[in-house]
Amino acid sequence: MIQNTKQGKTGLSWIGIVILALGLNGCTGTPADTSPSAGEGGVLIHEIPPSMDILFTSIRHVLQDPACLTGRNEVKTHFLDDPECISRIYDPEKGFLTPRQLFGLDVETERVVQITDMPWFFIGGQAVDSTSIILSAACSDSNGDGILNDRDQIEIYLLDLGSGLMECLTCGSGLEAINNCDYSHVNRRVIFSARHGSVLNLNHLYTIDFQKTLVQLTGDSEYMDFDCSWSEDGTKIVFSRLPPPWFEKPSQIWMMDSDGSNCEKITNGGDNPRGEDPHGVYPIGIDADPDLNPENTKIVFSRLKTGRVNEPFGIYELIVIDIATKEEHIMDSSYANMVPEWKSRGIIFIRQMGAPNPMERVQCLYLYADGNWFELETFPNSVFPMGAYSGSWIEYSSQEE
Repeated sequence: MIQNTKQGKTGLSWIGIVILALGLNGCTGTPADTSPSAGEGGVLIHEIPPSMDILFTSIRHVLQDPACLTGRNEVKTHFLDDPECISRIYDPEKGFLTPRQLFGLDVETERVVQITDMPWFFIGGQAVDSTSIILSAACSDSNGDGILNDRDQIEIYLLDLGSGLMECLTCGSGLEAINNCDYSHVNRRVIFSARHGSVLNLNHLYTIDFQKTLVQLTGDSEYMDFDCSWSEDGTKIVFSRLPPPWFEKPSQIWMMDSDGSNCEKITNGGDNPRGEDPHGVYPIGIDADPDLNPENTKIVFSRLKTGRVNEPFGIYELIVIDIATKEEHIMDSSYANMVPEWKSRGIIFIRQMGAPNPMERVQCLYLYADGNWFELETFPNSVFPMGAYSGSWIEYSSQEE
């Protein structure tokens, strides 16, 4: 549920208003059932190094563009204020101008490896095995503005690092506003949120496998479903559910079995004690980005507390709820904490920290483990919007190693 921003035409006026999770990028049209060819892009490594712990997406590579470097080949101190550099990053009318790429991170050594150098715009990626990655990406200019970014149609792909080929799993399915995909090593299926064609239709949850077998899991006309993820053992699914009237009530956390049965509401959304207006279009108190712990006893998620602090991002509390008792524990209530993923090695998430000066705003991959917080990106790569946009632990099942 990472927030994007828009840059003003004069100077830098960053306003966080668009949230990926609900798929409101306005993508139109569904590409033909084709996949990008190897000749149109490239992979920089043909196997994920064993030392890599996390996959993440970022535009940090643009800082190596000559437009963002000094004569000494160093990143310009105030690169967001530099007209030449910002012209490589963002356009107020078209959005992001540089393709978001895929990277690997070794947590212990802080070593980062760039995996892709493609013209496609990646949203997120998860390792299937050391040579295969599930990706959500824009690979066609669906809105015809000449730029590939998150305003275009997002599809789900399987990337083969060995050949560089990306096989589209969802192209031709008739689905739009695809987002929040999560791969299960146990079920060997991807779960995601999408709608059928028209913007009048609601987002529901679907799964798809490598043979492109599509299954719809939810379809309640009273709700919009998004922010979905599998449990580690593949038996449960947690997701966010938005009740009508749209964007007037906060979304809730729900859980169900892997086949879509036994739906259970876990939260009712948060409170709005000060009667605060929505943050962008999103009401105060929305619950989003749920993920189960490895034992299926607790859920970590984000809750919008306020848009008046930590501007322009607002505060999205990082909360853990006990499924049995419904007791909530607030882990952080100072920043915008987004898209947490909980595995045995800890919780990784994206943190956004506001500031009046755009160069002091942070978007950074974080780790919470053993009671400690670890910042996994440093300046200048942690400056918003250069920092990680998504993060996922690299974990293979025994069948896929």
